[in-house]
Amino acid sequence: MTRGCKDLVNEFSYTLNHRRSTLHFKAPPATFTAHALQRLVEQQGSTKRISAPLDCTRSALFTKRQPLDSLKKKLRVAFGGSKRQGLNDWVIEELVNTAEAHKRGARVAPLIGFGYSRDRLGLMDDFIIITGLLAGYTDGWKWVSANPKQVETLIVSAFELLHSLHQQGVSHMDLWAANVMLPDELPAPAQAIDLENCFCRPTEFLSETLGFQFGFFYFREIYRFITEARYDELVDAALAEYPGIDRERFTPCYQLSKHQHVGRKDRRTVFLTGQLKAG
Repeated sequence: MTRGCKDLVNEFSYTLNHRRSTLHFKAPPATFTAHALQRLVEQQGSTKRISAPLDCTRSALFTKRQPLDSLKKKLRVAFGGSKRQGLNDWVIEELVNTAEAHKRGARVAPLIGFGYSRDRLGLMDDFIIITGLLAGYTDGWKWVSANPKQVETLIVSAFELLHSLHQQGVSHMDLWAANVMLPDELPAPAQAIDLENCFCRPTEFLSETLGFQFGFFYFREIYRFITEARYDELVDAALAEYPGIDRERFTPCYQLSKHQHVGRKDRRTVFLTGQLKAG
C-alpha cells in the first residue's frame, strides 16, 4: 500500500478478520457492530460501488465498498503503486484524504475503519471504507429538490463550508450539492462527504481552483433552481472571504466551469497547474 495507507494501518492496528476479509480499527468494535460488519463482507461481490449505512442502527456507521475491477488496480492498491502523475487510485485517495481532513478539524465524517476482501487467488477483490454516520443530515441535492425555493440557503451553506475547508488546507474538487450534507436543524453548519477527489494541502493556484469550485457547484444541477445572474452575485459576496484573489485568473475558470463538464482528472490539473482547457 501507499505510505499514507501504511501509516493508517499502524494507527488502526486492531484487525477484524472474517472469511477472506480484513478490517482495520483503532480499537475492537462493539459486538453488534462486528456482527453487522461480518454480514457486510459475507454479501456476494458486486460490480458496482455500494454506499450505505451499516445494517445496524446502534452502530451509526456508513460504509463504502468499492470493487477493484482490474488486475492493475488490485496490484496498485495492494502494493502501493500509483497511476499517472503519481496519483493513487480513487479509493485510496478517499481513505487518506478522509483521515487527514478529519485530523485537521475539517467538517467531514470521521474515519472509523477500513479494509479489504480477497478473492480465491489471494488478490484484493474490493476495498471498504467505514466512517461515522452523519445522522440528522440530508444531502444537499435531496434537500434542494424538496425545497427548490430555498436554494440560496443551500448555496450560502455550501460556500461557507467551502471556505471552512480551505481554512483547513482542504480543497474538495467534487463539491456539488449531493456532497454537501445539510443539517436537519439549520443554521448548524454543513459537512462535506466524498473526499476521493480532494487535496489536503494548499494550492499555488487558489484563484483558478476557486474559479472551478464555484463554477462546478452551479453546473452540477444548481443552475436548475437559480438564475445565473443571481448566482454570480452570491459568488461575488462569497469571494470577500478570500483576500488577494486575482479576478483575471479566477474568471476564466469560473465561466468555463459554469457551462461545461470538467472531468475528474482535469479538476486535479487546475489545482496542480492552474490550467483548465475547454473541451
